[in-house]
Amino acid sequence: MATAFLIMYHSSIFIWYFFLTYSLFTVSAKDQPVGVFLYGGQCKYLTVLNVFVFLSFWALYSYDRELVYPEGLDEVIPTWLNHAVHTAVFPLAVLEMITSPHRYPPRKNGLILLELCSLSYLSWVVWIYFADGNWVYPFLGLLSPLGFIMFLFTSQILAASVYIVGETLNRLIWAGEADCKKRRT
Repeated sequence: MATAFLIMYHSSIFIWYFFLTYSLFTVSAKDQPVGVFLYGGQCKYLTVLNVFVFLSFWALYSYDRELVYPEGLDEVIPTWLNHAVHTAVFPLAVLEMITSPHRYPPRKNGLILLELCSLSYLSWVVWIYFADGNWVYPFLGLLSPLGFIMFLFTSQILAASVYIVGETLNRLIWAGEADCKKRRT
């Protein structure tokens, strides 16, 4: 019964994710919204690759929404879609953690992979700036070179911290399950 539930749950999440990706790529506007540039289209945000952006997005949005999500986007991206990719990911991640144990690689390997993915994403953001002259996230244009380096360093520390918290919570929630499997073998 539990296996059938997990199959249905993960299938539903896959369909939801596919639907969000489709919805993001089919968003269009007749006119360019204020504060939004066209280079890179929806791919400039890469939200479809890393939808667990709840913490950083809403922290910046609550400080000054124009720094991360210009008001002009409201004309193009429906509110439900914004919340689907920036808000719903948190409860879905918590639900995933509660319903399914995960096998993390050794911490060093996991953190190295995470850092490579983060640096790849940041490289894409910098590429867009050099190609188009606009920052994907306007707050980056407000930073001095030292501020930019500090932001990169801080974002890497934050990403590593979230990874370690997830790994620790997974171990705490599913420790009994691992013990039961060890006793059965």
